[in-house]
Amino acid sequence: MQKSIRNKKEFTLLSISILAALTMPVYAEDAIDTRDVMITATRTVQEVKETPSAVEIITREDLDKLGAHTLGEALRMATSINVSAPAMAGSSITVRGMSTRHTLIMIDGKRLVSEGSYATANSYELERINMENVERIEIVRGPVSSLYGSDALGGVINIITRKPEKQELTVSLSPQRYFGDTGTGIDNYSLRYDTGKDNKWSWIVSADRAKIDPYENSDHTTKSQFGTRENLNMDGTYDFTANTHLDVSINLLREDLDGRTTQSAGVLRNDTYTNSRDQYSLGLRGKVKNGDYQIRTFYGEHDKDNKSYLLSTGALTDFDVSNRKTYGLEGHVSTQLSDRHLLTTGSEFRTEQYRGTRIGTGNKVYDITYGSITKQGSEAEIDYSAMYVQDEWLVNDRLLIIPSVRYDDSDKFSGNVSPKLGMTYKMNENYRLKANIGKGFKAPSLDDMYMEMTKTMGSMVVHVTGNPDLKPEKSNSYELGIEGEKGKNFGKLTYFVNDVKDLITTDTTVTFVPGVGMRADSTYLNEDKADIDGIEFEIGRRLSDKFTVKMNYTYLDATGKTGQRLEGRAKQQGTFQLHYDNIRQNGISAVLWNEWKKDYLYSSSSHINKTYALWNVSVNKKWSDTFSSYIGVDNIFGKKDTELNLLGAMFRAGVTFKI
Repeated sequence: MQKSIRNKKEFTLLSISILAALTMPVYAEDAIDTRDVMITATRTVQEVKETPSAVEIITREDLDKLGAHTLGEALRMATSINVSAPAMAGSSITVRGMSTRHTLIMIDGKRLVSEGSYATANSYELERINMENVERIEIVRGPVSSLYGSDALGGVINIITRKPEKQELTVSLSPQRYFGDTGTGIDNYSLRYDTGKDNKWSWIVSADRAKIDPYENSDHTTKSQFGTRENLNMDGTYDFTANTHLDVSINLLREDLDGRTTQSAGVLRNDTYTNSRDQYSLGLRGKVKNGDYQIRTFYGEHDKDNKSYLLSTGALTDFDVSNRKTYGLEGHVSTQLSDRHLLTTGSEFRTEQYRGTRIGTGNKVYDITYGSITKQGSEAEIDYSAMYVQDEWLVNDRLLIIPSVRYDDSDKFSGNVSPKLGMTYKMNENYRLKANIGKGFKAPSLDDMYMEMTKTMGSMVVHVTGNPDLKPEKSNSYELGIEGEKGKNFGKLTYFVNDVKDLITTDTTVTFVPGVGMRADSTYLNEDKADIDGIEFEIGRRLSDKFTVKMNYTYLDATGKTGQRLEGRAKQQGTFQLHYDNIRQNGISAVLWNEWKKDYLYSSSSHINKTYALWNVSVNKKWSDTFSSYIGVDNIFGKKDTELNLLGAMFRAGVTFKI
């Protein structure tokens, strides 16, 4: 009863704040070239040069030049971002040394319903999100909890999708093959239909399919999951007036994947992963005299079915199922209070539900049987509510100050306040000084609090137990940077500090159980901390109207509570890039780049550090307004390291037709 009353109060508070915001006067911006603006850093349209945050935009032209099909491929040249493939499956990403689970990944500002455990949060999204329907990717490095709350402890990656323009059908085909093993690779297919303006409605319907071949290790296990992944997206806009729009979004994901691993005594096991995700949203946005607004409701459901079989006999040995649901309401409004103040206020209400065999709450316990195996499942739920406010204060023609603060509450943890203060100071017409100070936080997930999992991984039985007494992870962050452009040269230099406390980690005990073998028992604890300091350096020069050279470099000092280095991070990393564009209507663009890492800590227990560099090239040719193609080679010199998932040189090609 108390919970019901609490939820009604939170929902009423949220509704009042949104309705109040929608009654405020709203301001209409002039058209701005979206290649030079960022909306994620402040939730408002702002020029990249003006925003105090450390940001980066990957444009549609960049994606075409790279021939990128997945989010992981698109991020390979980004500053202070490391993408790697762990032994299990999926990919991990660190932004300025923060873990994969500390990065908030969104599509058009919407959260994804996905895996939420300590080990798997965000790990599969880098392959799931296809780039064919993407207009640009906006990256904010550093905590953005003052606007986005939990999960934005390390940064935000916001994928902005294409908007309807003209009636057009686009078909793309692109195979990828490893050299020396031409039967192994990935085939990508995509289809997109743009209706253009049909009276007041406009739609983009897109579908893509990836067929992934198994890459076998010498023991006939597979390095990653293989099978098929399919997406269907329908995004529509109805124009009530020139300044009022209704947005409808439907996104469907289906995965049918396999993976082979070794069980005890060298016995091969085949795992199947049948996943589905349905996400829907309905939003109203508009502009009036002094600002703009958006209100949106959303719902998402993710089903996961994982079964394990003996490869030799097909006998079922284990299974796990889960169902996750997320639904909520959010809204914000930006109001031009005066020539020097743009005020943004917003609210959010969100509920997450989790039902499955890897959770042990004792709530609504049920049995599920496959074959001769019966498992017990249960349910968990968490409610979130939040309010935030931000002021973009143009003090004078040289100084912009942006204070923001957000209050997050939940029925599972106490309220949290996340403030941030950003500043951009124009030293002169060419150079700018930027500074940020703020606090971030990440609430423990339902998995972290209520996990109850026993699973055979390799030759070891792993048992993981959640901890309902976990506290949110919190951070204090600081950064100071200078950036500028002069003539043909441009660059940035940023020093950042991110001190994290109450970091969630695992306490693991390994024992030998007679008749079973090795067993690892783990539970989650708030006993760790991280001190992550670093320097980011970006520099470039336009050599001519066709050639541009760029370089980025990051030095990272990431340590835990005892001073030990944090695993899965490089002390130094960077890229060197040579870009070419002959600037013709039917022209050629290309990029040759080197990505390198020095002292990448692969294993802290075994003290394994790795240093390596990879050369890559991609060339895109536009033959006409309706036909283009690309060709490229990743890892040109064929470096192999199965621990790092470096599997040799890969040839990539693709064609795109427009009708």
